[in-house]
Amino acid sequence: MLNTVFFGTPPIAVPFLERLASLTRVRGVVTAPDRPVGRGYALTPPAVKTAAQKLGLSVLQPTSPKELDLAAAFGPLDVGVVVAYGYLLPPAVFNAPTHGLVNAHFSLVPKFRGAGPIQWALIRGETETGVSLFRIEKGLDTGPVFLQKTVPIRPEDNAATLRERLTAEGVELLGDFVRKIGSSSWEPSPQIGEWTEAPLLKKEDGRVFWDRHSAREILNLVRGTYEWPGATARIQGARLKIRAGEARAHGNGRPGEIVAVEKGRGFLVKCVSDSLLVTRVQPEGKREMDAESYWNGARLAVGHRFEQEA
Repeated sequence: MLNTVFFGTPPIAVPFLERLASLTRVRGVVTAPDRPVGRGYALTPPAVKTAAQKLGLSVLQPTSPKELDLAAAFGPLDVGVVVAYGYLLPPAVFNAPTHGLVNAHFSLVPKFRGAGPIQWALIRGETETGVSLFRIEKGLDTGPVFLQKTVPIRPEDNAATLRERLTAEGVELLGDFVRKIGSSSWEPSPQIGEWTEAPLLKKEDGRVFWDRHSAREILNLVRGTYEWPGATARIQGARLKIRAGEARAHGNGRPGEIVAVEKGRGFLVKCVSDSLLVTRVQPEGKREMDAESYWNGARLAVGHRFEQEA
């Protein structure tokens, strides 16, 4: 049985740890330090730490991965697995196991390298993405690939639903990797093709520009920023997150203008091309609701216009 180490922090990494623990001898788990959370700033452990303790595994939480000595902490290791750990690892760490460290990344590298591959695949309107298992090296997500699995992006997908499906596929891919890594003849292949960047989203990445983007582009923004920061516009001086909608071929009106209402569905907003039928929204400081309920409460009317972002 392989001797392994696992690096990960958020809930998305937990299913990978559980699968690795079912197939190998996990000598230890490395995760981020506990962080203050909520209004009371209660010190809260990462999801991976909680899961590791339930599995009876040894946990390390270094303030910097440069402090790590894997051999001293866990003994000889065959391979390590990294899923959303949150820190760049130095060569002394990623070269320590016999087969190095393998990262599970939610894109078909070299496309969408970086911390936001799921979000940017949706924002860019991709119709497919996937999961890659590659060996970690000094560059950011540049290492040679052991395995990849293509996953279609459904029209109704947002960041949350796509993340769930990619996680399930990634866990299965990890199982395949563990079963094959013992083969002395198996070597990863260099990444092929042009690379694209997928940086961590910033709050301003969620701003809706009715006068710059088509209805389809705004809908893709809604899908990609669904978890955070949300696709945000301004109307009547207040922020409004658009949570769901449909692109419609509709040519009349000025960008940002409410041009029609569909009873029981929502309201239609003109974009730089076509229009967006807004079906679900979240007013600032309130819960998500259907667009018709918001429409009735906000006393909107056809001809009202969203304010343009600077």
